[in-house]
Amino acid sequence: MLSRFLAILAAAGCLPFVAQPALAQTSLVVQYAYPSHQAFHKAVADAFTADHPGVTITFRAAAPDYDEALQTVLRQSMTKDLPDVFITGLQKIPDLVSRKIAVPLTSFAGGQDLAGLGYSDRLLSLGQVDNVQYGLAYATSTPIVFFNIDLVKAAGGDPGRLPTDWDGLISLAHSITSLGGGIDGMYYDVGTDDWMFQNLIFNQGGDLMSADGKDIAFDGAEGKAAMRLFKRFFTEGGQKAIEQRAARQQFAAGTLGIYFTSPSIISTFEKQIGGKFVMQTSTMPLANPQKAGVPTGGMAAVIITTDQEKQKAAWEYIKFASGPVGQTIVAKATGYMPANTKALEPGFLGDFFRQNPNWESSSRQIPIARKWAAWPGPNGVKIARNLVDNMTRIAGGADADEVLAAMARETRALLPK
Repeated sequence: MLSRFLAILAAAGCLPFVAQPALAQTSLVVQYAYPSHQAFHKAVADAFTADHPGVTITFRAAAPDYDEALQTVLRQSMTKDLPDVFITGLQKIPDLVSRKIAVPLTSFAGGQDLAGLGYSDRLLSLGQVDNVQYGLAYATSTPIVFFNIDLVKAAGGDPGRLPTDWDGLISLAHSITSLGGGIDGMYYDVGTDDWMFQNLIFNQGGDLMSADGKDIAFDGAEGKAAMRLFKRFFTEGGQKAIEQRAARQQFAAGTLGIYFTSPSIISTFEKQIGGKFVMQTSTMPLANPQKAGVPTGGMAAVIITTDQEKQKAAWEYIKFASGPVGQTIVAKATGYMPANTKALEPGFLGDFFRQNPNWESSSRQIPIARKWAAWPGPNGVKIARNLVDNMTRIAGGADADEVLAAMARETRALLPK
């Protein structure tokens, strides 16, 4: 399947036969997160080694998530058994930099026309710490909206004019819930980290931290508006306090009208839904269109090895993986937003997106994409999980303003003194 796919790309002129950098016989070891990502990591590696026969790539066992992947690499750094390349969560790059594990890419990228290779300034910024490039975005996503069009029609909605604002979406969700018979209107997927919390704050045009990075900034007017909006999902939109897995099963079964989550689930949803109903996606509504942004989730490829020959091969590998061919493989396998603008051109994903518009919604948000912010200090993971726990309190009926105050107090207590 992969060789046929690459042959099609080559026939379309997407794999020009240019001389590849001469690399010594090199073996690269790669660490990544999420076992379900194995297929596309291997497909990208196979495509790369086909062009670079002197390089072999092996993968260490996948960590269950980004947090555990980081902890694994930190333990390996203590035993001096690090991989050569680490595919890490975007928000974990500062941890690698502060511990001097990540290798700056300045010397490799210097003199190269990165914009011409498809790396926009906004996409490059996702892998930067203090304006230094440490990683190249590998698989990215911004939150989008999924609709069950059959339920939209049943509730009196117009599939050709779906709501683009929060009030309209909540009203439509209420109408869908009113259909009864076990039908629910909406589900805003909080997940297991603070990505969707950040989405609500950015949606209002707010920030998580002060400009000097020493205090939180999410407890002002934007934060209050964000948490009150989240409360409305339950009190007005008919959202139920259920877990992510149950909500995804409900949407795939055709009994959930509107679902807010990552585009990485598109491929899975299409397979599960089959012909049961029509699914349609759209960009996120924006509470403050002049200032709003969306957090960019996903992963970046970071070079860790200090061996200079391996670094050369690792640079070519991560450049390929984040380039148009690698991003085409990743996006088609998952639904992730391509982290390379050339991947949007005809012959790569351009034609595919025209034929499959549901897959393009996240890419249309690239102009407002913001970093998935990392919390400073050693308690970053604890802060993120605490925010999610507090959001579940709102889902359970707690007052939004009181919960926000608790979030602010508890986060400040965990920040570096």
